Amino acid sequence: MLLMRAHDPDVGDHEGRVSDTTYWFTIGGGIEPGEDPATAALREIGEETGHTKVRLGPPVWYRECILTVKGEKRLFEETYFLAWTEETELSSENWTELERSVIKDMKWWGIDELMASDDIFYPLCLKEYLPPLLNGEYPAGTITIGL
Repeated sequence: MLLMRAHDPDVGDHEGRVSDTTYWFTIGGGIEPGEDPATAALREIGEETGHTKVRLGPPVWYRECILTVKGEKRLFEETYFLAWTEETELSSENWTELERSVIKDMKWWGIDELMASDDIFYPLCLKEYLPPLLNGEYPAGTITIGL
């Protein structure tokens, strides 16, 4: 599983608390006008990794969370898709200035390594919901997950 590691001092939890530690999260970002979530996912994968030969699967998870960005509370609505690629090399060539300032690393994780890690992963329930997907057990529809 490909994850990015970041720290953004302008982003805090729903109460505005900012962590001093870095955290890992899935590839993705905002939806542009006229895009649906799947189109946005493919665009974000290309921009953030350089991968253009990606097969997007079904949406499997959905979550909502409130984060504080530059002192303002914002609702984030996230749709998580399965995606497959044969590409393994990673590129940051198309990152925005903000991405360059907050993203510290990108890494392919093996499931055993991820499950054994004490690092922070978002969504926080990633370790709970990921193993069934990797075993080919896909939900019948998109399920709502927690933080």
